[in-house]
Amino acid sequence: MSIINIVLAAAVLWIVPYVAGNGFCEIFRIEKTMPKLYLLGLVAIWGFAQVVTVPLVLVRASFLAAFAVLSVWTAALCAWGIYKRRFPVLRWRNKGRGQKTAVLITGALVTAFLLAALLGQHTDADDSRFVVNAVDILRTNRMYLTDPNTGAPISTWLGELSKDVTAPWAVYLACCGKLTGLSPTVIAHTFLPVAILTAILGVWWMLSEEFFGKDVVHRCVFLDILMILNLYGYFSVYSAETFTMVRLWQGKAVIAGLGIPAMFLICFWIYRHGRREEYVCLALLDLAMCFMSGMGVIIGALLLGCFGLLYGLFKKSWKTTLYFWMMIIPNAVYYLIYYLIKQG
Repeated sequence: MSIINIVLAAAVLWIVPYVAGNGFCEIFRIEKTMPKLYLLGLVAIWGFAQVVTVPLVLVRASFLAAFAVLSVWTAALCAWGIYKRRFPVLRWRNKGRGQKTAVLITGALVTAFLLAALLGQHTDADDSRFVVNAVDILRTNRMYLTDPNTGAPISTWLGELSKDVTAPWAVYLACCGKLTGLSPTVIAHTFLPVAILTAILGVWWMLSEEFFGKDVVHRCVFLDILMILNLYGYFSVYSAETFTMVRLWQGKAVIAGLGIPAMFLICFWIYRHGRREEYVCLALLDLAMCFMSGMGVIIGALLLGCFGLLYGLFKKSWKTTLYFWMMIIPNAVYYLIYYLIKQG
């Protein structure tokens, strides 16, 4: 792994989503902040990837076909973001010693939080499927047409692979590997967890604004508590905290750590404003959760169904409920595809 590979990894996983997020926000005229650009950039890439990759997998297209389509989409968003240029600027407004102390403590915890993911490494039996699929996709130029247990080519999807057809997260790992020249294994266990944790911290920071407004001290305390809970939340190998800290190369862990909090965040935006562009963000996030894992198909549908019902009652608007429930249609389609494949 050379310096060039590291620079390319930083560009693909941090700079590209951020710039793409700027292009996405410009298209839909969304108010911009730095964490919002990064989150929506990832959501726009992953949501689009779900829409185009699943049909390509079903027709047994090559990985290069999926890579080309995703690259064009991402490049178009980045080009528009660069052309418009209006990136948000970080402004520091010091309101006293208390605020400065809170920011310094939070900064130290953020550094420790990210270093824990960068310097630590966790491998387990799930590598034999998730990471192997990504490595095989890049090696063979075929998507989910190799049995990860034997390495033998297959003509149809069997067992666990039937889940991956409608949740092709490994394709993203393979794309990152192709763009950076690194093995998807290195991407998954070294760089990707830190990038996802960066997005998670941004979501937590934006959530803190929903609860505490512009009060920086309270927002910092909120973020500090969440980081400490995750750093010391290893009470079970299956807890959300454990998945967030050691398994962020898995799609289901990204759902737990990033997808669900982000869905709550965007639903808060919709409750306060109800703008068209916020519904677009929510629909793309739901597609992104489907892209991450088969669990996202179910969890996304349940969250949208519950939020739609509650918002319809609170706002006394059946249209609000209808908008939310219409976003469940793709989930139903993906589940039907999975069911048909499973039935053989």
